Amino acid sequence: MRLWVELDGARYAVAADHPLELAQPLDFYGEQPRAFGLGRAQARAVEGGDFVGDVRRGGSVNCESIELIAHGHGTHTEGVGHISAERVPVGDLAPDPLMPAVLLRVATRTLGASGDSSEGKSSPDDRVICTSELRSALQRADVSPAFCRAIIIATSGEGAAAPLRDYSGTNPAYLTAEAVTWLLAQGCEHLLIDLPSIDREDDGGTTPVHRAYFELSAVGAGPTDAGPRRTITELIDVPESASEGPYFLSLRFARFMLDASPSRPILYRAEPMPETR
Repeated sequence: MRLWVELDGARYAVAADHPLELAQPLDFYGEQPRAFGLGRAQARAVEGGDFVGDVRRGGSVNCESIELIAHGHGTHTEGVGHISAERVPVGDLAPDPLMPAVLLRVATRTLGASGDSSEGKSSPDDRVICTSELRSALQRADVSPAFCRAIIIATSGEGAAAPLRDYSGTNPAYLTAEAVTWLLAQGCEHLLIDLPSIDREDDGGTTPVHRAYFELSAVGAGPTDAGPRRTITELIDVPESASEGPYFLSLRFARFMLDASPSRPILYRAEPMPETR
């Protein structure tokens, strides 16, 4: 299958035969990505009467009930309902089948050395994703502004991501106040990051970066017109082979009528096509 996309006056070939999987596997019986001190995600065979949902135990089919918390057990997508007093289900969102996206690789810095600030609980030694690193990465990516609709951040350095890791109590890197303002200025509507949260692990209960991103300033307030269109996808895993630059993103998640859902983002490289006359 060959796909072409026209975007912002240019044509791109979509590498549909080379998808890049960003979702971390969630093995209910093996190693798992976790965060926030949560226990394991669990699965168990359904049992009732003479029925057992496990072929190995004599059942006719495998049928399991699962227990997981989307925000701490693997790759997940959330909407403004995560922090809004109004129940806004992420399952009501329907991102386009393919969205322009840009992948940025960013090294973490200490908050004290970043030149940026935090509006929540913080320490100068915290590792952060700052504006200067994001700006440099976007310059290297050299993309049309249209590709900033979805911004994918892959971190490196201290406090950065590692696949299938338990982040609990490690104070992973997070976004500075200026960084989220910069992302919105680029036109970002869908933010994807390989860390458990865009906020500090212990933010004092204020979630300042989430509130800035969703434009939800006051605790208990309802979302603005812009907020409900945006999503944040956390705990992704960006392959080392994926280079900075333009992509098309397929962002899919279960239609859970909740604030968040497990998700499976997939990237396809965008290759500029020569102009034809």
